Amino acid sequence: MATIRIVGVGYSGSNYTVNVIMTETQQIDSQDHEVSLGEATIRIPSDTEMADIKDKIVDAAQGIMDAHSKAKDKRKDIEELDFPEIT
Repeated sequence: MATIRIVGVGYSGSNYTVNVIMTETQQIDSQDHEVSLGEATIRIPSDTEMADIKDKIVDAAQGIMDAHSKAKDKRKDIEELDFPEIT
């Protein structure tokens, strides 16, 4: 299951900057480990409504998941390539 983690918030001028990381718990050697799926930085104007802030964070998380999914698909494509014999 993926988790959204807010790892930093900054303020400059009239904007907040929020750093978001998506993690997922994966079993490695029969132990649970938190694995990063990706990260994003979001710029939010200070007059933004709370519901809109949540939407921006969810949109960023969706972007991370989309990029992660595409990367997994690309890896599968790469693994299926014919490689020269290694001797």
